[in-house]
Amino acid sequence: MTTEAGSWTGPVAPRKRWQVREVDETAALGLRDSMGLFATTARVLVARGLSVQSAAEEFLAPGLDALHSPFCFAAMETAVERLLRAVRDQERVAIHGDYDVDGISGSVLLATVLKHLGGDVEVILPHRVLDGYGLEPAGIDRAAELGATVVVAVDCGITAIEACERAAEHGMDVIIADHHLPQDQLPHALAILNPRLEGSGYPEQDLAAVAVAFKLACGVLERSGSTASGLSMLKLVALGTIADLVPLRGENRALAIHGLRALAGAVNPGLQELMKVSKVDPRRVTAGDVGFRLAPRINAAGRVGHPDDAAQMFMTEDRAVARELAGRLERLNTERRELEQATAAAAIEAHADDEGSVIVAAGEGWHRGVIGIVASRLVETTGRPALVVAIEGEDAYGSARSVPAFDVTAALSSASACLEAFGGHKQAAGFRLKASRIDALREAVNEHASQFGSDSLKAVLTCDDVLHPDDATKELALELERLAPFGIGNPRPRFLCEGVRLAGPPQILKDAHLKLQVRSADSTIPALAWRRADLGEALVGHDTVDFVATLRTNRFRGRLEPQFEIDDLRV
Repeated sequence: MTTEAGSWTGPVAPRKRWQVREVDETAALGLRDSMGLFATTARVLVARGLSVQSAAEEFLAPGLDALHSPFCFAAMETAVERLLRAVRDQERVAIHGDYDVDGISGSVLLATVLKHLGGDVEVILPHRVLDGYGLEPAGIDRAAELGATVVVAVDCGITAIEACERAAEHGMDVIIADHHLPQDQLPHALAILNPRLEGSGYPEQDLAAVAVAFKLACGVLERSGSTASGLSMLKLVALGTIADLVPLRGENRALAIHGLRALAGAVNPGLQELMKVSKVDPRRVTAGDVGFRLAPRINAAGRVGHPDDAAQMFMTEDRAVARELAGRLERLNTERRELEQATAAAAIEAHADDEGSVIVAAGEGWHRGVIGIVASRLVETTGRPALVVAIEGEDAYGSARSVPAFDVTAALSSASACLEAFGGHKQAAGFRLKASRIDALREAVNEHASQFGSDSLKAVLTCDDVLHPDDATKELALELERLAPFGIGNPRPRFLCEGVRLAGPPQILKDAHLKLQVRSADSTIPALAWRRADLGEALVGHDTVDFVATLRTNRFRGRLEPQFEIDDLRV
């Protein structure tokens, strides 16, 4: 079934289109019987292309033996040989990363391995406002001032044509370990490791940059003759992979699962102190802990502070220093939340009359460190692609986020005449332009969007199955957790729940969230809708609702109970 958000005539309309996957019922029944699963779990697996028992078992318990060799990268031998020569001859290596979790974790990982081998290493992380995104000529100049003869660009560099030209002027070699989409012209670098590059040789395109850095580190260790495997670095790989929202399928899933397990036993002072301030249980670290607790605090350094604080927190062996830096990240994250809330309110007001298929909200005084989060919030609340632009005098800086079927980087490419620079992924991108060109950008991206059907421009909630509250048991919720970690490419299973009976009036939590009590066969199940307090009044007097929700386990006072988390709702 499909419900069009715009066609609903009840008092509470859904924000997005709802649809339920079609599933091969014969295959689902076979998987249920052969693996002893709930029918619901079996349908979820089959809907994700895992209809054969061996494939389902490998998905549920992927091994590290399935990881591809670093030397699948065509340029890996060249990169490894150059780094080992730098280590042997005590040449200084500068690792230039990005200011987000992916770039920070990848830079720290590679620096740690090279230092373990005796290398002379400096980590350079740009300040978002002062230095801007990516590998720039100024970053090369800074590396030259530090005496570096080799620069490794982590999570950046694939479009750094001018920076690589500057490196050649300094007589420096550049190695690029990136995962962003290449453009028509490539930089002149000694070696480019990018799984999205045609001819890269690597069999999986969707690695995060930290995973590319991990492959480079493993290649260096392997050729160095070291007995170290690099697997201790999987903690950082999991952080960057989950935080960067790459698809958690195939190799990424194995890296994330084993990295999360390693995080649960982390001895690194910085990780331990970060988990303390984030209120993460170190005995059981989940992808949700990474995405909603650890990553925002690391990212806060790059958004409203300096990413050096996060890098130094990971690299220090001094517990007191790690504690002080983790506390600083906590304070920066609080500042980031306040800026985000203010900017989101302003952006919602700015696009109130925006009738275009793509939202373009712009304002002066908005902190460019939070506009990406605000763009994501607009997509969540409107179901449309969104561009949020911070105006700083004559210049403007933007972040774009999209719905699954709409390639926002292609939209920006169509508007390239309005832009000074842009880059990113299909679902997330950044750009820079003159403030005077914002209206032209709005016109260009909406002209591009007009070529597509309306379905490409609307967010869709795809449900894995129809679920009745009577069947929403603790045991089913626990079995569904075996599919974790969840993220892009492996979302937490969603269910369509229709005609759900309410056990009482709605409650509002912390003036922001909606809580319902749902009747099941012999009890009630709590159902939470985050940031949907606006629905409380509209639901008063209604006995039944329909919603799309995930089913989770709620651990409270030593007990496990099922709980719905509502994505969308209608009455």
